[in-house]
Parts: sequence; structure tokens; C-alpha cells
Amino acid sequence: MTSIDKLGVGLQLPAFERKGTIEHWNRFAAVNDEFAPHHWDYAVAEAEGFPAPFAMAPLQLAFFHAMLRDWIGDNGRIVSVSAKLRGPFFKDQLLTASGKVIALSQVEDEMIVDLELTQIDETERAIAIGSASIALKMLD
Repeated sequence: MTSIDKLGVGLQLPAFERKGTIEHWNRFAAVNDEFAPHHWDYAVAEAEGFPAPFAMAPLQLAFFHAMLRDWIGDNGRIVSVSAKLRGPFFKDQLLTASGKVIALSQVEDEMIVDLELTQIDETERAIAIGSASIALKMLD
């Protein structure tokens, strides 16, 4: 959980990592009814021009949400998150999501924190970039 008194432009969020496993993807697919074969089957993925099965795009967005929720804890809320995928997150690779504070502003009793977001794979390839705004309650 983050503390408002430690916030500053340039602050790096703790990294959030996930391995590209069928178990993670299957749970996500089950609640979203997204059982497209290119997420599981090498032959299908290769026929579509990919070297391996790849994660669902909404799952990659969910990883940004998970990273933010871990960081803000119970004292805040996610206002917005947007992302652009730059490449697929392949099976068995490690995804690392990170964020950096780029602006702070106080609005009424909340501190609004604007963030720059990035996801990289284990080859250091940027597979997603994005932005987010969160609101933290100002404590008395």
C-alpha cells in the first residue's frame, strides 16, 4: 500500500509479474467465455502467424489493474486505466508490469495520481504501454 507523504513525480511502483501459464489464462477465459484456440494450441497460433499461444488482451489490461490495486491498497480507487498493446504476451514468458508517477494534483479530499504504465516480456520487449489515474483519500 502506498502512502501519500511518500508520493512524488518519478516514483516507481513495485513491479507486478505473471508467468504466461495456461492455468492463469484458463481461469480468465472461464469467467469471460474466451476459449479461442490460439490461446492454447501451438498449431493454431502458428497458423495465425505467431510462434506460440498468446494471452488475451483483456487479461493484459487486468494485470495493470492488479498492479494498481496492490499498490493503492484500501485507501484509494482506480479512476481510469488505458493501454495499447504493442505485441503479444506468449505462453511461458514472464510479463512484468510497472508504473511511474507523472503528475500529482489535489482535488477536494483526494490526491489524484497520474501514472505512465508499461509491460515488458522477459526479452525486454515492450508488449503494452498505457496510462492510469488513481485517487487516494487525504487523511486528516
